[in-house]
Order: sequence, then C-alpha cells, then structure tokens
Amino acid sequence: MEIKGKNVASLMIVINMLIVIGALMIQEVNGIKIEICGQPKEKIDICQPALKGPNPQLPTQECCNIIKSCDQPCLCATITRTLLPFIGYDTNLFLALFGKCGLPNCPQV
Repeated sequence: MEIKGKNVASLMIVINMLIVIGALMIQEVNGIKIEICGQPKEKIDICQPALKGPNPQLPTQECCNIIKSCDQPCLCATITRTLLPFIGYDTNLFLALFGKCGLPNCPQV
C-alpha cells in the first residue's frame, strides 16, 4: 500500500498529537514534573474553575498570574481545539481567559 504525501502529513500530525497528549496526561514520570509552556501543569490546573462547566467562574488573580507567566506564543501554538478536551479544558473558555486576564488574544486556533 502506497502512502501519498498528504496522508503522511496527516499521520505525522496524529502521531505528534498523541505524543503531546500522552505527555500532558502524565503528571510525573520518574520524578520529572511535566511543564506546559514554562509552568508545571498542576499550576495551570488552578485555572480549572474558569475553564469547565456550563457556568464557569471568573479567573482568579492567581490564575491570571500563572497564565501571564507562561510563554504566550507557546500556549497559543500548543493549546489547540483538539488538545484542550483531552486535558479537560473547554477551548472557548480557555481562549476567553486571555482577554479576561488582560492579555492579547491568541491568533485563531
């Protein structure tokens, strides 16, 4: 079976996403903590009340400080509509978090 260029590119994207998702789902491996764009995942999890449910809370100052301390281009590039549901965050709420915390919006994801 021959794989065309477009199919190879799609397969590579899926493989890369699975690697990232696997890494994000594991909090700690052999004593090494997982970071997302410069912050440990457990710190970003502080924002969960603003990222879940039908009536999310406003982000706390602590949440905004953590988001502000992350590498912004990394967050915008890493956090995608496909990845967010796997780590338990609503995509639209996550994107709205930038404005609520006084940060520029990410380019369209």
